[in-house]
Amino acid sequence: MSTNGRPAQWRRVAASATLAALACGSVAQTSFAAPDADQDGTAAGPGSAVVAGVDDFPTAPSPWAELDWHQRAIDYDAYVYDWTDRGVFTTIREDTHALNMPEGSTTFSMPAYYGDTRTVSGIGHQEAVTLLASVVGATLVGVDKSDQDGHDYVDMLRTFFHPDLGVAKNTPASDDAAPGGKSMWYATTANVLYSMLAAQYPDATDMTKMQRSIADQYYEMLVALGGPQANLTMQDFDFATMTKITGRNEGGDAAAGTAAILLWAHDAFGDQKYLDGAKWAMDYLEREKNLYYEMLPLLAPYVAARLNAEAGTDYDVTKYLATLRAGTDVRGGWGTIEGTWGGYDVSGLSGSRTDLNGYAFAMNSFATPWLAATARYDTRYADAVGRWMLQVYNASRFFYADQMPVDAQQHGDRFVDDPAHVIAYEGVRHQGPAGIIATADTYDRAGSWGINPETTQLGVYGSSWVGFLGATLSTTNVERVLRTDLDALDLYAPSPYPTSLYYNPREDDAVIDVHLESADARDLYDAVSGRVLAEDVSGAAQVTVPAGSSLVLVEAPTNAEADLDGATTTLDGVPVRYDTDPQRDVALTGTASGPEGTEPGAALDGDESTAWRTDAANEQTLDVDLGTLRPVSEVKLAWTTVPTGNVTVETSTDGNSWAPAASAEGVSASGTFSVTPRDARYVRVHIAAGEAGEQALSTLEVRARDLARSAPAEASTTANAINVVDHLTDDSRWTRWESTASDPQYVQVDLGSSQPLGSIVLRWEAAAGKAFEIQASDDAQAWQTVARETDGKGGTQVIPLDTGAEGRYLKVVGTQRLTQWAYSLHSLEVYAPAGRVAPEEPDLVVAEAQVRCLAGRAYLAVRAQGIADEPLTVELATPYGTTTRDVPVAGNAYQSFASRATAISDGVAQVSARTSTGNSQMTDVPYTGTSCS
Repeated sequence: MSTNGRPAQWRRVAASATLAALACGSVAQTSFAAPDADQDGTAAGPGSAVVAGVDDFPTAPSPWAELDWHQRAIDYDAYVYDWTDRGVFTTIREDTHALNMPEGSTTFSMPAYYGDTRTVSGIGHQEAVTLLASVVGATLVGVDKSDQDGHDYVDMLRTFFHPDLGVAKNTPASDDAAPGGKSMWYATTANVLYSMLAAQYPDATDMTKMQRSIADQYYEMLVALGGPQANLTMQDFDFATMTKITGRNEGGDAAAGTAAILLWAHDAFGDQKYLDGAKWAMDYLEREKNLYYEMLPLLAPYVAARLNAEAGTDYDVTKYLATLRAGTDVRGGWGTIEGTWGGYDVSGLSGSRTDLNGYAFAMNSFATPWLAATARYDTRYADAVGRWMLQVYNASRFFYADQMPVDAQQHGDRFVDDPAHVIAYEGVRHQGPAGIIATADTYDRAGSWGINPETTQLGVYGSSWVGFLGATLSTTNVERVLRTDLDALDLYAPSPYPTSLYYNPREDDAVIDVHLESADARDLYDAVSGRVLAEDVSGAAQVTVPAGSSLVLVEAPTNAEADLDGATTTLDGVPVRYDTDPQRDVALTGTASGPEGTEPGAALDGDESTAWRTDAANEQTLDVDLGTLRPVSEVKLAWTTVPTGNVTVETSTDGNSWAPAASAEGVSASGTFSVTPRDARYVRVHIAAGEAGEQALSTLEVRARDLARSAPAEASTTANAINVVDHLTDDSRWTRWESTASDPQYVQVDLGSSQPLGSIVLRWEAAAGKAFEIQASDDAQAWQTVARETDGKGGTQVIPLDTGAEGRYLKVVGTQRLTQWAYSLHSLEVYAPAGRVAPEEPDLVVAEAQVRCLAGRAYLAVRAQGIADEPLTVELATPYGTTTRDVPVAGNAYQSFASRATAISDGVAQVSARTSTGNSQMTDVPYTGTSCS
């Protein structure tokens, strides 16, 4: 008897979707599948990515309360842009100096803190992180800042653009006392904000000219720093001399911000150099460790995911989410707050995890939605983004006087009912009688800053970013199920269709009301599953978000034509879904070359009706460029006309040196070949000369099949809360597990089912294992050694396992460390034995089980539909009875089992199907209990 290789969760989704459609009488009533769907119509989704730390954020953050962030942003804008003279508490003042602007111009200034008068005496010392952020943020929530009460604030912001440098700076002035001087994160943040402003107000005075200038200067900066190998390790950069200024390392913020500036410039203007520059900046981040200094790395996951989707790169999105968490190499303790302070769940806020026992900042936390659109370009991260946004939505309230008890804020009850309560405290600390206190740096650092005594703890500069929250996060009709607008901060998005993330942290499915932005009727397409969930809807629709899961809903035109362009699903030609599954066919987006007069691309196009046709009597070679270096462990060849000459497959990292991967001849040349895992950019299919005639290759697929990807892992010890064992299977080569510094130690993964094992790949940090064993087991109790290492040198080790090795569990037992330090392992990958893979047996049925009530009694209804192309014998087995049915092609087996009780608890039915030719399938079908009393 054989069992289907897909996990049980996949079977449940397939069964529910298909049978719900049957119940309605039409599959189209429920959904249509994306072009990359499996044969039963279920989209081949990659599943949810493992993001250690974020996966542990609370699903019910406490104390919970809803706050209309959109309205809070509007109220903040109205208060601080009120020209009323409030003495030292005036929030906006005229600046007739108008540095960097034409003579006779006027601009405005704002304080960094409420009551702070330093910008009155400091000419040109107003800050972009305050003014630019406030205009961008207000615009995000619908305020036209180019014409607000007779003021054109967009035009006035030109004071931050320095024509002599061609870029914006944090202040109009350049004197040594100007805030944020000699800092690349301040300077680059100003230019990121100006790039956002350009997208919002493209027709403003000189806006296009300034945006191009900023992009050109940042590109030239990269060229000066090494181009493709640009080294951004620096504190600041002098755009006048095009030289770096060394000191503390703010290169991570510089690189992430530069990548965003140039990505958006490429979208705005189309210049290839901007796209090249965006990649150079991201390449620097790929080469380096954690360079999270202040806030701009919040953009890195989004930029990485978008470049992967649109430009065919392979950036490590998990790495960039992990770097935001903690463990920075350039600023100790900086990252994402986790845990509870005085009964307040503060997970998801940004700041120092260690300074003053924990210190989160409003500006950094309010900017967190910069990473939200990651979920648009890589839906594997939808759950992680959704859970993170849930924390930020709730915990950001703790910065506000009207949201905190008086004993948990520095000013007590002073601002609770004051109109200035719309200005947030600069931060919250893990201190005070309540265990948490809303406060600011001015509380204990004012003396060295020359701040006037009236200055409060309310941070105008941080509050100016509240529009980022207001434009992005909102509630639904179901508590804690939030809507995250994925369009708001995704400048120049390739899709004009409104797109939103809905994450359900609850333990039960949530039926939410979706209010359409579009005036016309629309279909609601879910990019996670690749299905239309509601058709031809107007105004509002109800959609179910499964428990603990997400939807990425796209408002698409009704009856849009679906197509597959490489790895991208389009609706009426507009991209709406990107295949980012690490096990996807990466040749689909590659380029092929072969003999003149042939069509080598036909082997990669995913269309079995086309083929690369060549003369079988002569030697032939097909070369494929995957576009970038990628992991490879499987190659599939499908021939419509089998070659008579021997077929070999080779791989290369550089196109010059080739390594053998697979070899076959005749009919055996068609099939799937598991190969020893390696990295490759190039794949070559070579066919030896054979008999006269034609040969035709219709399909060449290249994949990586890591059996341990996302598998549950455990370890004997873990050194800290950052380098946890979940990192071993999170598909990142940067994150790592670290043990305590002693022998022996072990790590273990659960592959889900027993299967043949061919090799294991261990990617060590410097603190590697010198001596260790690889053990396999079916039950995690009885272990068999399948490989030994006695003189390990660290690095990347590809270790072949004993012939015939198999098991569900795999364990690495370290007995001797290579250094005095711990065992430190980036990833543990498991691969099948090399060789031709036996064809996978297709599914025979899809099934569902449901508890129903009749006359106060509970019944368990089980249905199985045949999807094979031959008749089946189907057995339905439940705790309340078993029945067997003969099912014709496309027929159904159905039975309602009486429980003779008023309630049925949660349970599992078992559906077995077999054909007359011996194929079989056994499926566990869970059902939810119900009381009928």
